[in-house]
Amino acid sequence: MKVVRAFGFLLFSLLAACAEPATEAVRPSAPERVGFHAGAASAEISPEPGAFIAGDARNRRFAGVHDPLFVKAVVLLNGDMALAIVTVDNIGLTRPDIEVIRQRASTYAALPGLTPERIIVSSTHTHSGPDVVGLWGEHELSSGREPIYMDRLITAVATQISAAAASLKPATLRLASGTHDIDWVHNVMEPDLLDRQMGVLQFLDAEQTTIATLTNFACHPTVMDAISDQVSSDYVAGFYRVMADHLAGEHLFLQGAIGGWVQPDKVDRSFEKADDYGADVAHASLTLLLTADEDPVPTLDLARREFLIPLENPGFSILLKAGVLNRPLEDGQLRTETAWISVGDAVLVTHPGETSPQHSLDTRALIDRRHSFVMGLTGDALGYILKPEYFENVSAFPSAEYLTATSVGPKAAPLLMENIAALAQSMKETNHVDSGGLIGGEAH
Repeated sequence: MKVVRAFGFLLFSLLAACAEPATEAVRPSAPERVGFHAGAASAEISPEPGAFIAGDARNRRFAGVHDPLFVKAVVLLNGDMALAIVTVDNIGLTRPDIEVIRQRASTYAALPGLTPERIIVSSTHTHSGPDVVGLWGEHELSSGREPIYMDRLITAVATQISAAAASLKPATLRLASGTHDIDWVHNVMEPDLLDRQMGVLQFLDAEQTTIATLTNFACHPTVMDAISDQVSSDYVAGFYRVMADHLAGEHLFLQGAIGGWVQPDKVDRSFEKADDYGADVAHASLTLLLTADEDPVPTLDLARREFLIPLENPGFSILLKAGVLNRPLEDGQLRTETAWISVGDAVLVTHPGETSPQHSLDTRALIDRRHSFVMGLTGDALGYILKPEYFENVSAFPSAEYLTATSVGPKAAPLLMENIAALAQSMKETNHVDSGGLIGGEAH
Protein backbone atom coordinates (compact mmCIF):
# COMPACT_ATOMS: atom_id res chain seq x y z
CA MET A 1 0.00 0.00 0.00
CA LYS A 2 1.39 3.30 -1.02
CA VAL A 3 1.48 5.78 1.85
CA VAL A 4 0.78 9.37 0.91
CA ARG A 5 2.90 12.22 2.17
CA ALA A 6 2.02 13.79 5.48
CA PHE A 7 0.68 17.01 4.04
CA GLY A 8 -1.10 15.20 1.22
CA PHE A 9 -3.98 14.04 3.33
CA LEU A 10 -4.83 17.04 5.47
CA LEU A 11 -8.55 17.36 4.94
CA PHE A 12 -9.37 21.02 5.02
CA SER A 13 -11.00 23.20 2.38
CA LEU A 14 -11.14 26.73 1.15
CA LEU A 15 -14.48 28.39 1.66
CA ALA A 16 -15.88 28.56 -1.87
CA ALA A 17 -16.93 31.98 -3.13
CA CYS A 18 -20.41 31.00 -4.22
CA ALA A 19 -22.67 33.70 -5.60
CA GLU A 20 -26.44 33.35 -5.33
CA PRO A 21 -28.44 33.45 -8.56
CA ALA A 22 -29.33 36.98 -9.60
CA THR A 23 -33.01 36.15 -9.76
CA GLU A 24 -35.11 33.52 -8.08
CA ALA A 25 -38.51 32.20 -9.10
CA VAL A 26 -41.44 32.87 -6.78
CA ARG A 27 -42.31 29.62 -5.05
CA PRO A 28 -45.84 28.51 -4.21
CA SER A 29 -46.78 28.04 -0.60
CA ALA A 30 -45.76 24.68 0.74
CA PRO A 31 -48.69 22.24 0.94
CA GLU A 32 -49.89 21.10 4.33
CA ARG A 33 -48.70 17.57 5.00
CA VAL A 34 -49.84 15.16 7.69
CA GLY A 35 -47.72 12.23 8.82
CA PHE A 36 -44.25 11.05 7.82
CA HIS A 37 -42.98 11.94 4.34
CA ALA A 38 -39.83 11.20 2.35
CA GLY A 39 -38.38 12.42 -0.93
CA ALA A 40 -35.14 11.80 -2.80
CA ALA A 41 -33.12 13.15 -5.72
CA SER A 42 -29.66 12.83 -7.27
CA ALA A 43 -27.39 14.42 -9.88
CA GLU A 44 -24.03 13.70 -11.46
CA ILE A 45 -21.11 15.83 -10.23
CA SER A 46 -18.16 14.42 -12.17
CA PRO A 47 -15.32 16.88 -12.83
CA GLU A 48 -13.94 17.64 -16.27
CA PRO A 49 -10.73 16.01 -17.52
CA GLY A 50 -7.72 17.95 -16.30
CA ALA A 51 -9.04 18.42 -12.76
CA PHE A 52 -6.64 17.55 -9.95
CA ILE A 53 -7.12 14.14 -8.33
CA ALA A 54 -7.52 14.05 -4.54
CA GLY A 55 -5.51 11.51 -2.56
CA ASP A 56 -1.98 10.12 -2.78
CA ALA A 57 0.60 12.29 -4.58
CA ARG A 58 0.08 15.85 -5.73
CA ASN A 59 -0.11 17.12 -9.29
CA ARG A 60 -2.11 14.25 -10.78
CA ARG A 61 -4.94 15.07 -13.19
CA PHE A 62 -7.93 13.18 -14.55
CA ALA A 63 -7.86 11.93 -18.13
CA GLY A 64 -11.49 10.80 -18.23
CA VAL A 65 -14.46 9.30 -16.38
CA HIS A 66 -14.76 5.59 -15.61
CA ASP A 67 -17.99 5.93 -13.63
CA PRO A 68 -19.87 9.09 -12.63
CA LEU A 69 -19.76 10.75 -9.25
CA PHE A 70 -23.06 11.68 -7.63
CA VAL A 71 -24.71 13.82 -5.04
CA LYS A 72 -27.69 11.98 -3.52
CA ALA A 73 -30.19 13.62 -1.20
CA VAL A 74 -33.01 12.37 0.99
CA VAL A 75 -35.40 14.76 2.72
CA LEU A 76 -37.62 13.57 5.56
CA LEU A 77 -40.58 15.39 7.10
CA ASN A 78 -42.71 14.70 10.15
CA GLY A 79 -44.99 17.53 11.21
CA ASP A 80 -42.87 20.67 11.30
CA MET A 81 -39.62 18.70 11.68
CA ALA A 82 -37.67 18.36 8.43
CA LEU A 83 -34.27 16.80 7.84
CA ALA A 84 -32.00 16.34 4.84
CA ILE A 85 -29.32 13.65 4.63
CA VAL A 86 -26.96 14.07 1.69
CA THR A 87 -24.04 12.00 0.40
CA VAL A 88 -21.42 13.33 -2.00
CA ASP A 89 -18.87 11.26 -3.90
CA ASN A 90 -15.58 12.95 -3.06
CA ILE A 91 -12.73 12.74 -0.58
CA GLY A 92 -14.39 14.94 2.02
CA LEU A 93 -16.24 18.25 2.15
CA THR A 94 -15.23 20.35 5.14
CA ARG A 95 -17.32 22.61 7.29
CA PRO A 96 -16.83 25.91 5.39
CA ASP A 97 -18.22 24.44 2.15
CA ILE A 98 -20.95 22.58 4.02
CA GLU A 99 -22.08 25.81 5.66
CA VAL A 100 -22.46 27.38 2.21
CA ILE A 101 -24.43 24.35 1.02
CA ARG A 102 -26.72 24.54 4.02
CA GLN A 103 -27.51 28.20 3.55
CA ARG A 104 -28.09 27.84 -0.16
CA ALA A 105 -30.21 24.67 0.14
CA SER A 106 -32.36 26.20 2.88
CA THR A 107 -33.02 29.14 0.55
CA TYR A 108 -33.80 26.96 -2.47
CA ALA A 109 -36.11 24.46 -0.76
CA ALA A 110 -39.76 25.44 -0.31
CA LEU A 111 -39.91 23.68 3.05
CA PRO A 112 -40.04 25.98 6.10
CA GLY A 113 -38.86 23.31 8.54
CA LEU A 114 -35.69 22.63 6.60
CA THR A 115 -33.42 25.12 8.34
CA PRO A 116 -29.64 25.05 7.67
CA GLU A 117 -28.76 23.12 10.82
CA ARG A 118 -31.12 20.34 9.75
CA ILE A 119 -29.09 19.58 6.64
CA ILE A 120 -26.57 16.76 7.15
CA VAL A 121 -23.86 16.46 4.47
CA SER A 122 -21.58 13.41 4.27
CA SER A 123 -18.79 12.35 1.88
CA THR A 124 -18.10 8.82 0.65
CA HIS A 125 -14.32 9.48 0.64
CA THR A 126 -13.39 8.14 -2.78
CA HIS A 127 -9.73 8.76 -3.68
CA SER A 128 -10.70 8.91 -7.36
CA GLY A 129 -12.58 12.18 -7.08
CA PRO A 130 -11.58 15.83 -7.50
CA ASP A 131 -9.55 17.88 -5.07
CA VAL A 132 -12.26 19.66 -3.08
CA VAL A 133 -9.76 20.47 -0.34
CA GLY A 134 -6.86 22.17 -2.06
CA LEU A 135 -4.02 19.89 -1.01
CA TRP A 136 -3.36 18.05 -4.25
CA GLY A 137 -2.31 20.84 -6.61
CA GLU A 138 0.99 21.18 -8.43
CA HIS A 139 3.06 21.54 -5.26
CA GLU A 140 2.71 21.93 -1.48
CA LEU A 141 1.93 25.62 -1.62
CA SER A 142 -0.57 25.57 -4.51
CA SER A 143 -4.21 24.58 -4.34
CA GLY A 144 -5.83 21.91 -6.48
CA ARG A 145 -9.33 23.28 -5.95
CA GLU A 146 -11.04 24.70 -8.99
CA PRO A 147 -13.47 27.50 -8.07
CA ILE A 148 -15.73 26.88 -11.09
CA TYR A 149 -16.14 23.22 -10.17
CA MET A 150 -16.66 23.99 -6.48
CA ASP A 151 -19.45 26.46 -7.31
CA ARG A 152 -21.04 23.88 -9.59
CA LEU A 153 -20.73 21.22 -6.89
CA ILE A 154 -22.20 23.36 -4.13
CA THR A 155 -25.07 24.46 -6.38
CA ALA A 156 -25.74 20.84 -7.39
CA VAL A 157 -25.88 19.67 -3.77
CA ALA A 158 -28.23 22.49 -2.78
CA THR A 159 -30.40 21.91 -5.85
CA GLN A 160 -30.80 18.18 -5.17
CA ILE A 161 -31.80 18.88 -1.57
CA SER A 162 -34.46 21.22 -2.95
CA ALA A 163 -35.54 18.62 -5.52
CA ALA A 164 -35.84 15.95 -2.83
CA ALA A 165 -37.97 18.33 -0.75
CA ALA A 166 -40.20 18.97 -3.76
CA SER A 167 -40.74 15.21 -4.23
CA LEU A 168 -41.95 14.51 -0.68
CA LYS A 169 -44.68 11.89 -0.43
CA PRO A 170 -46.23 9.86 2.42
CA ALA A 171 -43.78 7.18 3.46
CA THR A 172 -43.14 4.31 5.79
CA LEU A 173 -39.83 3.06 7.14
CA ARG A 174 -38.07 -0.29 7.27
CA LEU A 175 -34.94 -0.74 9.41
CA ALA A 176 -32.33 -3.46 9.28
CA SER A 177 -29.11 -4.00 11.21
CA GLY A 178 -26.59 -6.77 11.56
CA THR A 179 -22.96 -7.78 11.21
CA HIS A 180 -21.47 -8.43 7.79
CA ASP A 181 -18.95 -11.15 6.93
CA ILE A 182 -17.25 -9.31 4.04
CA ASP A 183 -13.67 -10.58 4.18
CA TRP A 184 -11.85 -7.94 2.11
CA VAL A 185 -12.10 -5.23 4.80
CA HIS A 186 -8.98 -4.86 6.99
CA ASN A 187 -7.72 -2.56 9.71
CA VAL A 188 -4.12 -2.08 8.61
CA MET A 189 -3.05 -0.53 11.92
CA GLU A 190 -4.89 -2.80 14.37
CA PRO A 191 -6.02 -6.00 12.59
CA ASP A 192 -8.19 -7.19 15.48
CA LEU A 193 -10.11 -3.92 15.73
CA LEU A 194 -13.02 -3.66 13.28
CA ASP A 195 -16.64 -2.60 13.49
CA ARG A 196 -18.50 -5.00 11.20
CA GLN A 197 -21.92 -3.53 11.91
CA MET A 198 -24.03 -2.64 8.89
CA GLY A 199 -27.31 -0.75 8.94
CA VAL A 200 -29.96 0.02 6.33
CA LEU A 201 -32.88 2.43 6.27
CA GLN A 202 -35.49 1.95 3.55
CA PHE A 203 -38.24 4.49 2.84
CA LEU A 204 -41.31 3.23 0.94
CA ASP A 205 -44.24 5.04 -0.64
CA ALA A 206 -47.91 4.04 -0.41
CA GLU A 207 -47.45 1.48 -3.21
CA GLN A 208 -44.48 -0.08 -1.32
CA THR A 209 -42.06 1.22 -3.94
CA THR A 210 -38.68 2.25 -2.60
CA ILE A 211 -38.13 6.00 -2.39
CA ALA A 212 -34.61 5.65 -1.00
CA THR A 213 -32.26 3.40 0.94
CA LEU A 214 -29.40 4.48 3.20
CA THR A 215 -26.68 1.89 3.83
CA ASN A 216 -24.02 2.41 6.52
CA PHE A 217 -20.74 0.50 5.97
CA ALA A 218 -17.13 1.30 6.88
CA CYS A 219 -14.19 0.91 4.50
CA HIS A 220 -12.00 3.28 2.48
CA PRO A 221 -13.06 3.37 -1.21
CA THR A 222 -9.44 3.15 -2.33
CA VAL A 223 -9.09 0.10 -4.55
CA MET A 224 -8.02 2.42 -7.40
CA ASP A 225 -6.13 4.94 -5.27
CA ALA A 226 -2.89 6.14 -6.93
CA ILE A 227 -3.09 3.77 -9.91
CA SER A 228 -5.79 5.36 -12.09
CA ASP A 229 -6.39 8.73 -13.73
CA GLN A 230 -10.11 8.02 -14.22
CA VAL A 231 -12.94 9.61 -12.22
CA SER A 232 -14.64 6.94 -10.10
CA SER A 233 -16.48 6.42 -6.84
CA ASP A 234 -14.38 3.24 -6.53
CA TYR A 235 -16.27 0.28 -5.02
CA VAL A 236 -19.22 2.55 -4.25
CA ALA A 237 -20.01 2.45 -8.00
CA GLY A 238 -20.60 -1.30 -7.78
CA PHE A 239 -22.81 -0.71 -4.75
CA TYR A 240 -24.92 1.82 -6.68
CA ARG A 241 -25.22 -0.55 -9.65
CA VAL A 242 -26.47 -3.57 -7.74
CA MET A 243 -28.83 -1.62 -5.50
CA ALA A 244 -30.39 0.00 -8.57
CA ASP A 245 -30.73 -3.42 -10.22
CA HIS A 246 -32.88 -4.64 -7.33
CA LEU A 247 -34.74 -1.62 -5.98
CA ALA A 248 -36.25 1.60 -7.28
CA GLY A 249 -35.36 4.98 -5.83
CA GLU A 250 -32.10 6.55 -4.70
CA HIS A 251 -29.42 4.59 -2.85
CA LEU A 252 -27.11 6.45 -0.49
CA PHE A 253 -23.83 5.07 0.81
CA LEU A 254 -23.12 6.32 4.35
CA GLN A 255 -19.41 5.96 5.06
CA GLY A 256 -18.52 4.73 8.55
CA ALA A 257 -15.48 4.98 10.84
CA ILE A 258 -12.51 4.28 8.55
CA GLY A 259 -9.61 5.90 10.38
CA GLY A 260 -6.58 4.09 11.66
CA TRP A 261 -6.68 2.45 8.73
CA VAL A 262 -9.74 0.56 7.51
CA GLN A 263 -8.88 -0.39 3.93
CA PRO A 264 -9.98 -2.88 1.25
CA ASP A 265 -7.83 -5.80 0.19
CA LYS A 266 -5.66 -4.47 -2.64
CA VAL A 267 -4.12 -7.64 -4.08
CA ASP A 268 -6.14 -7.07 -7.26
CA ARG A 269 -6.13 -3.37 -8.22
CA SER A 270 -8.73 -3.23 -10.99
CA PHE A 271 -12.07 -1.58 -11.65
CA GLU A 272 -13.56 -5.05 -12.00
CA LYS A 273 -12.44 -5.93 -8.48
CA ALA A 274 -13.75 -2.62 -7.12
CA ASP A 275 -17.11 -3.35 -8.76
CA ASP A 276 -17.15 -6.81 -7.16
CA TYR A 277 -16.48 -5.30 -3.76
CA GLY A 278 -19.33 -2.83 -4.17
CA ALA A 279 -21.63 -5.65 -5.24
CA ASP A 280 -20.72 -7.47 -2.01
CA VAL A 281 -21.78 -4.44 0.04
CA ALA A 282 -25.05 -4.12 -1.89
CA HIS A 283 -25.91 -7.81 -1.53
CA ALA A 284 -25.22 -7.64 2.21
CA SER A 285 -27.52 -4.61 2.43
CA LEU A 286 -30.27 -6.32 0.43
CA THR A 287 -29.96 -9.46 2.55
CA LEU A 288 -30.42 -7.44 5.72
CA LEU A 289 -33.57 -5.89 4.28
CA LEU A 290 -35.16 -9.34 3.98
CA THR A 291 -35.63 -9.36 7.76
CA ALA A 292 -36.16 -5.62 8.30
CA ASP A 293 -38.36 -4.18 11.02
CA GLU A 294 -41.42 -2.25 9.84
CA ASP A 295 -42.10 1.24 11.20
CA PRO A 296 -45.24 2.67 9.56
CA VAL A 297 -45.31 5.86 11.68
CA PRO A 298 -41.69 6.80 12.41
CA THR A 299 -40.68 9.77 14.52
CA LEU A 300 -37.98 12.23 13.49
CA ASP A 301 -35.61 14.26 15.67
CA LEU A 302 -32.24 15.96 15.45
CA ALA A 303 -29.75 17.45 17.89
CA ARG A 304 -26.33 18.95 17.20
CA ARG A 305 -23.39 20.11 19.26
CA GLU A 306 -20.77 22.46 17.91
CA PHE A 307 -17.41 22.35 19.66
CA LEU A 308 -13.85 23.58 19.33
CA ILE A 309 -10.73 21.46 18.87
CA PRO A 310 -7.28 22.96 19.57
CA LEU A 311 -5.09 23.03 16.47
CA GLU A 312 -1.93 21.30 17.66
CA ASN A 313 -0.55 20.19 14.30
CA PRO A 314 2.23 22.51 13.09
CA GLY A 315 1.78 21.32 9.51
CA PHE A 316 -1.84 22.45 9.52
CA SER A 317 -0.75 25.83 10.86
CA ILE A 318 1.84 26.25 8.09
CA LEU A 319 -0.72 25.50 5.39
CA LEU A 320 -3.20 27.93 6.91
CA LYS A 321 -0.62 30.70 7.13
CA ALA A 322 0.50 30.03 3.55
CA GLY A 323 -3.07 30.39 2.32
CA VAL A 324 -3.19 26.87 0.88
CA LEU A 325 -6.02 26.24 3.32
CA ASN A 326 -8.49 28.91 4.27
CA ARG A 327 -10.34 27.86 7.36
CA PRO A 328 -11.04 30.23 10.24
CA LEU A 329 -9.45 29.71 13.63
CA GLU A 330 -11.04 30.76 16.90
CA ASP A 331 -8.29 31.46 19.41
CA GLY A 332 -6.18 28.76 17.78
CA GLN A 333 -9.05 26.27 17.64
CA LEU A 334 -11.17 24.75 14.87
CA ARG A 335 -14.95 24.70 15.08
CA THR A 336 -16.65 21.45 14.12
CA GLU A 337 -19.76 19.49 15.10
CA THR A 338 -21.46 16.20 15.81
CA ALA A 339 -25.14 15.35 15.37
CA TRP A 340 -27.57 12.84 16.84
CA ILE A 341 -30.40 11.90 14.48
CA SER A 342 -33.40 9.74 15.39
CA VAL A 343 -35.43 8.19 12.59
CA GLY A 344 -37.97 5.88 14.11
CA ASP A 345 -36.10 3.31 16.18
CA ALA A 346 -32.78 4.10 14.47
CA VAL A 347 -30.16 6.55 15.72
CA LEU A 348 -27.52 7.99 13.43
CA VAL A 349 -24.53 9.79 14.97
CA THR A 350 -22.06 11.80 12.91
CA HIS A 351 -18.26 11.93 13.18
CA PRO A 352 -16.53 14.93 11.53
CA GLY A 353 -13.59 13.02 10.07
CA GLU A 354 -11.96 9.60 9.84
CA THR A 355 -12.38 8.04 13.25
CA SER A 356 -11.08 4.74 14.59
CA PRO A 357 -13.36 1.67 14.66
CA GLN A 358 -13.00 2.00 18.44
CA HIS A 359 -14.79 5.34 18.30
CA SER A 360 -17.53 3.68 16.26
CA LEU A 361 -17.95 0.90 18.82
CA ASP A 362 -17.95 3.42 21.67
CA THR A 363 -20.55 5.53 19.87
CA ARG A 364 -22.81 2.53 19.37
CA ALA A 365 -22.56 1.76 23.09
CA LEU A 366 -23.75 5.30 23.83
CA ILE A 367 -26.60 4.97 21.34
CA ASP A 368 -27.69 1.70 22.97
CA ARG A 369 -30.27 0.89 20.29
CA ARG A 370 -30.68 -2.12 18.06
CA HIS A 371 -30.41 0.07 14.99
CA SER A 372 -27.33 2.29 15.33
CA PHE A 373 -25.54 4.10 12.52
CA VAL A 374 -22.15 5.85 12.68
CA MET A 375 -21.58 8.31 9.85
CA GLY A 376 -17.96 9.29 9.28
CA LEU A 377 -16.78 12.34 7.29
CA THR A 378 -20.11 14.01 8.03
CA GLY A 379 -20.61 17.69 8.77
CA ASP A 380 -16.86 18.16 8.33
CA ALA A 381 -13.71 16.35 7.18
CA LEU A 382 -11.00 16.99 9.75
CA GLY A 383 -8.70 14.20 8.61
CA TYR A 384 -7.74 11.45 11.04
CA ILE A 385 -9.30 11.51 14.49
CA LEU A 386 -7.10 9.08 16.37
CA LYS A 387 -7.01 7.28 19.68
CA PRO A 388 -4.66 9.07 22.14
CA GLU A 389 -2.34 6.03 22.14
CA TYR A 390 -1.26 6.87 18.60
CA PHE A 391 0.30 10.08 19.87
CA GLU A 392 1.62 8.64 23.11
CA ASN A 393 3.44 5.66 21.55
CA VAL A 394 4.00 6.34 17.86
CA SER A 395 6.39 3.41 17.40
CA ALA A 396 3.76 0.91 18.54
CA PHE A 397 1.55 1.37 15.48
CA PRO A 398 2.50 0.98 11.80
CA SER A 399 2.32 4.31 9.96
CA ALA A 400 1.34 6.14 13.16
CA GLU A 401 3.88 8.85 12.35
CA TYR A 402 2.02 9.63 9.13
CA LEU A 403 -1.43 9.39 10.69
CA THR A 404 -0.60 11.70 13.59
CA ALA A 405 0.90 14.18 11.11
CA THR A 406 -2.46 14.28 9.33
CA SER A 407 -4.54 14.80 12.49
CA VAL A 408 -5.45 18.10 14.11
CA GLY A 409 -4.11 16.72 17.38
CA PRO A 410 -4.57 14.30 20.28
CA LYS A 411 -7.53 16.15 21.80
CA ALA A 412 -9.79 15.65 18.77
CA ALA A 413 -11.07 12.18 19.67
CA PRO A 414 -11.66 12.80 23.39
CA LEU A 415 -13.55 16.02 22.61
CA LEU A 416 -15.66 14.31 19.96
CA MET A 417 -16.63 11.45 22.27
CA GLU A 418 -17.29 13.88 25.13
CA ASN A 419 -19.81 15.75 22.98
CA ILE A 420 -21.47 12.57 21.73
CA ALA A 421 -21.78 11.43 25.34
CA ALA A 422 -23.42 14.77 26.20
CA LEU A 423 -26.01 14.23 23.47
CA ALA A 424 -26.66 10.70 24.73
CA GLN A 425 -27.09 11.95 28.28
CA SER A 426 -29.53 14.60 27.14
CA MET A 427 -31.58 11.90 25.45
CA LYS A 428 -31.67 9.86 28.63
CA GLU A 429 -32.68 12.81 30.78
CA THR A 430 -35.37 14.26 28.55
CA ASN A 431 -36.29 11.38 26.24
CA HIS A 432 -36.50 14.05 23.56
CA VAL A 433 -34.09 15.77 21.24
CA ASP A 434 -34.57 19.49 20.70
CA SER A 435 -35.29 19.52 16.98
CA GLY A 436 -32.39 21.11 15.18
CA GLY A 437 -31.18 22.70 18.37
CA LEU A 438 -27.78 23.01 19.96
CA ILE A 439 -27.79 21.02 23.16
CA GLY A 440 -25.39 21.71 26.01
CA GLY A 441 -23.36 24.47 24.37
CA GLU A 442 -19.86 23.64 23.20
CA ALA A 443 -16.70 22.08 24.50
CA HIS A 444 -13.39 23.94 24.59
